[in-house]
Amino acid sequence: MWLEIFLIPFAALLLIFVGFWITQEGSHWQKHRILGPFARFIQVSPGRAFMTFLTLTVMMFPAIILIMQGVWVDIIDLHGQPSNTVPVVNSLLLMFLVLAAMVPVLWGSFRTWRHSVRSSADVRIRTTA
Repeated sequence: MWLEIFLIPFAALLLIFVGFWITQEGSHWQKHRILGPFARFIQVSPGRAFMTFLTLTVMMFPAIILIMQGVWVDIIDLHGQPSNTVPVVNSLLLMFLVLAAMVPVLWGSFRTWRHSVRSSADVRIRTTA
């Protein structure tokens, strides 16, 4: 029972991440019925996009730990003892799989943010000189 309950935050974070990832680029998403709020939020600035992806990536760690805890609580509720390492290994594999998809998106949004900050600083230097 607890595993299913703790899967809800993980699935919600994953769906929110995918929603932001789809709408990250392209202004045609802003008028979409479902993905429009995601697009209008994330396309404000590159800094907001990076901070959104960073927050969702960091929040994925506790969500996966909750899944592992849910497995252990279910085993304990059945009057058992979590004696093997299968829940730990499965949780780590799930974490690596999810992060393998999230980190490139996070890195790309960081690079976009960094380049926009550099170019705006370069413009400010040229206009003041």
